[in-house]
Amino acid sequence: MSENIHALVMPKLGLTMKEGTVAAWRVAVDKEVKEGEPVADIETAKITAEYESPCAGVLRRQVAASGSVSPVGALIGVVALPDVSDAEIDSFIQAFKPDTPS
Repeated sequence: MSENIHALVMPKLGLTMKEGTVAAWRVAVDKEVKEGEPVADIETAKITAEYESPCAGVLRRQVAASGSVSPVGALIGVVALPDVSDAEIDSFIQAFKPDTPS
């Protein structure tokens, strides 16, 4: 995988959390994001928390739509440098394998 493409994954916000909901995206596709900037709100049965981008770049895809439920570790979005092609983004999404926490 390219070091210029970064996965945004459903975070584990609690010890028993198995899935979460993308309550809202705070950044639109094709908009620049800074590392640490809130890009989405994640909702669980107990809390709603900001999801901060782990890297700087451009939000290229919102894989999970607002209101959709995803398991912990699932791909919810993609941040990449502006010069990364759409084909590379598509390949990254197709090849993505979530970490399965034990």
